[in-house]
Amino acid sequence: MAGQNVITSMLDDLSNEQPISTALCIGQNLEQYGNNQSIQWQYFSVSEFLNLPFSQRYDLGFVLFDTSEMADISKQDKSRLLVKLRDLMAKRIVVVSKLHDEQLLRALGFTQLIDKTAHDSDFALWQFNILTYKHVPDWFNSKFWANPENWNKFRW
Repeated sequence: MAGQNVITSMLDDLSNEQPISTALCIGQNLEQYGNNQSIQWQYFSVSEFLNLPFSQRYDLGFVLFDTSEMADISKQDKSRLLVKLRDLMAKRIVVVSKLHDEQLLRALGFTQLIDKTAHDSDFALWQFNILTYKHVPDWFNSKFWANPENWNKFRW
């Protein structure tokens, strides 16, 4: 598990990008790390979260797969958890996982924050931000497909 100063500095950096007022955590209760900010934390176990009905969208979802509580979770439950979190429950997600979860996280659209070759530990840090997930291509605008200045001039 990452140290308190690492989590606190990461929360500060994420808050600077976009304000965080509500957050949920799965795997370990992180409420103590957000005490210097005005973040309302909600903690859920995996089974509680998978059975949780949609009631609100959180600003941040924090998942810790490298804890002892999450050691025996199946790959299918990991996938269900991440998909529900990504699609319904959180605008931005941070996942701390083991290196063997790389294929699953990449397949779900997560990007790696810490390069796994930069350290010798068996963990990786991943994120998903719906606002930066897909960049809008340059050709996808009215300049290239509407051409209202040519209306009633050409017949095709």
